Amino acid sequence: MRATVKVNVMKSRTFILTLVILCGVVGQALAGGIAPEGTVARKIQRGFLNIVFSPIEVSHELHKEKKVESFVPSWFSGVGRGGAFMIGRVLTGIYEIVTAPFPMPANYEPVLYPEFPWEHFDSVETS
Repeated sequence: MRATVKVNVMKSRTFILTLVILCGVVGQALAGGIAPEGTVARKIQRGFLNIVFSPIEVSHELHKEKKVESFVPSWFSGVGRGGAFMIGRVLTGIYEIVTAPFPMPANYEPVLYPEFPWEHFDSVETS
């Protein structure tokens, strides 16, 4: 019985520590904005924000597909391609966070373009 209580306490402490770190990263990103290019902080922010905002890829692909006439319904191909891009952005975000201490690629350049998911909105034509 005592071992179970100890495990539960460790799990709750780990959860609380993770929550505190997550709040710190989000708070820093919201309070100070995006860090300057070529820094470790920018790479960590980019990784975290790419994971959190990856679902934007689905809406972006749906928006692009609604203008295309094809045999496959646009919502089907848009969701499929958007889901694949979303998974790619999540994996890239994880890579960015894990490799943050190392300047890979050179000078902490982004691995994926656009650098942040919301930058898709700058390229979308208004109708």
